[in-house]
Amino acid sequence: MTSIDHGFGGQDGQEPDDGLPPLLRRPAPVADPQPVTKLRGARKALLANPDSSLDEAAANAVTSGAVDPARLQALVDGDPVSLLTAKPVVGGMLYATAPHDRYPDLDVLPDFINQRWADQLRTAMDVAPSTSLVTSYETLTDAQTGEPYAVFTVRMRDRKVLAQAVGESMRQTYSAQKGENDYTQSVLQQGVKEPLTLFVMRVVFDDGTEDTFLVAGDGNSRLVSMWLARTGGDIDEAISACINSVIGSSDQSGGRSRAEQAAARRRVAELTGRTRKNLAAPALNEATRREGHTVAFPATVVVGARADDGGPLADLVAARDDLLANLHVHVTAWTPGAQNTQGMQRVYRHARRDGLISEDVYRVLSGTVGAQAMHDLLGIPAHRLWSAAVHQHAVLAGAAAYDMNRLIRQEFGMGKADRQRVSERLAPMTLSAYRSQEGIVQPLRAFGNGGTITDRVWKQPWELTKGDNAFEVLDDVLARALDGDAGAVAELTVLGGTAAILDGLVTRDRGSKEGIDRDSLKAPFRATPVRLLELLSKTAGGLRMLHSIAHAHVAADPAVLPLLFHTQVREADGVQVHDGEPVRDKTGEQVIIDYEWDLVYAADPAEAERTIAKNRAEAKSRSKQPEPEAEDVRQRRSLEQGITAADKAARALARMTRQRGKGVFGTFDAVQALRDQLKKLDDVLVAFGPTDPSIIVIDIDDEEEDGE
Repeated sequence: MTSIDHGFGGQDGQEPDDGLPPLLRRPAPVADPQPVTKLRGARKALLANPDSSLDEAAANAVTSGAVDPARLQALVDGDPVSLLTAKPVVGGMLYATAPHDRYPDLDVLPDFINQRWADQLRTAMDVAPSTSLVTSYETLTDAQTGEPYAVFTVRMRDRKVLAQAVGESMRQTYSAQKGENDYTQSVLQQGVKEPLTLFVMRVVFDDGTEDTFLVAGDGNSRLVSMWLARTGGDIDEAISACINSVIGSSDQSGGRSRAEQAAARRRVAELTGRTRKNLAAPALNEATRREGHTVAFPATVVVGARADDGGPLADLVAARDDLLANLHVHVTAWTPGAQNTQGMQRVYRHARRDGLISEDVYRVLSGTVGAQAMHDLLGIPAHRLWSAAVHQHAVLAGAAAYDMNRLIRQEFGMGKADRQRVSERLAPMTLSAYRSQEGIVQPLRAFGNGGTITDRVWKQPWELTKGDNAFEVLDDVLARALDGDAGAVAELTVLGGTAAILDGLVTRDRGSKEGIDRDSLKAPFRATPVRLLELLSKTAGGLRMLHSIAHAHVAADPAVLPLLFHTQVREADGVQVHDGEPVRDKTGEQVIIDYEWDLVYAADPAEAERTIAKNRAEAKSRSKQPEPEAEDVRQRRSLEQGITAADKAARALARMTRQRGKGVFGTFDAVQALRDQLKKLDDVLVAFGPTDPSIIVIDIDDEEEDGE
């Protein structure tokens, strides 16, 4: 089989059926990485540029992986001109280098700080936390002056944890959207054409050592696909290659040594030399094509940040999110849950900056502390149900709710943030401590359908009661709620309502079915979660049920079950019962809440009875057999339909005669036979059909007798 000429001035030796995609762009030779001593000029120019705000280690990372340091130096020299690009963001301006080529093996990591799958990661609050938590990162500040840099900082236990975070990032990126974000084929066809946006990241290890990398922001999928293309499309090999090349040995503690960094440069030099040699050969083999298209890529690096007032930008994280949001319509998330999670994370960050929430509350909201740490910070019970309550209190309670509502509208681009919209955005964050719970999707849907956002919960003052013992706190809240304390009612609505949603006792409106049988996934009448909780919160029996549901949820004991209480003064089995009294069966035992049916019925018994009666009447009407149709009625309908159809056909054929002639009716004999049939039918109708009552028939014989 002959090779194919791709228009590069010769044969590339690529066979069309070798399993690789058609080649659109031949790899270009890349120079060996320059010795560190020859990077000093670019590094000095970068630090001297008035628009950059980096420390020495950050400048080292920016210059170390540049393919052409001289070109990078020209881009950032500042004298006579600087080619740094100003990018407006919330609160100020970011400054990035113009596109230039970089080696992915030298200091460049995939995005492991702003995970697009954050809505799936278990937080530290979860009873079954995952091995990798959501990575928390901040703006790096100078230890002595407090001046912020255009550098992120993240704390890691050691290099092994860093390697795990990078590996998980690459695997999740590879698996996202059923492989739709895998650009391996296009990398093998034409390399990477569009520049990737990189940010400087400082990793501080627990032993006090630190290391500096560049982390992908925009273009993370393309960066991962480069490693996939180089390693034959195997994600495990791609992860291993990236970690070994960029991080080095993960068994050692602390940052990379100079020897490890020098070894990485030697490996890149070997790669570039081998690629140049093989590109000069008459045939382009598979290895050369893979390595040639992945040895370097174009990138822009954010190296400066300035606030609107001209000073340093204090919140680089918010600026990063804003920059990425403007690069793509769907910024960094692939699913609505992930988008809502990341959006609410940004809302919390802005709220902390604006003083709407404290630093301690922010730590709980970010999911980086466990239940006991939450108790130590805020004084509330050490149970993850209170973690969900902290989210709701921060967003919904008191005067701050108006400002939080404004931040949510700004973040998600909404003209109005009502209960439905707020609950949808808040759901994955509120229930983030329960991500390991089986069937968590259903509670997420229910909370997103209005959740616990009743009138007393939203934009009204209420607080979370502090205490060491969760059961004593619940008892105290119930006592105050029964005494008419509006804040306690709101608090119990949040705690009991969240527990009911998590335990499947309050479900999404469309998840219930109108019915007359007490069963799961059925309810006597339809009610959204927020409407149902509104009803329960207005009665003593409803408040006792919410308390009982929360108590059983915290106990997590099969012997502790939520109990039913009456919510109205009514007759029950001939005995008058009052609001708040227990519902008892014929043996005298208190009835247990098994299904949403029980809770909905108890919340509004009158409405339930009306709906059940209506359903029974409809079912009875449907079960009645229709009266049999009389034979004369059936035959009259058949006669009318037949004549109507014959008339329609005759007129259609008549219209067709204009183009095709009278032959469309068939032969003369056939038409004559039809006319005879019609005449006989007419005779039958005249002879046996009813007479016209408007016609007066005169008997001539009677007239003659009258005349005589």
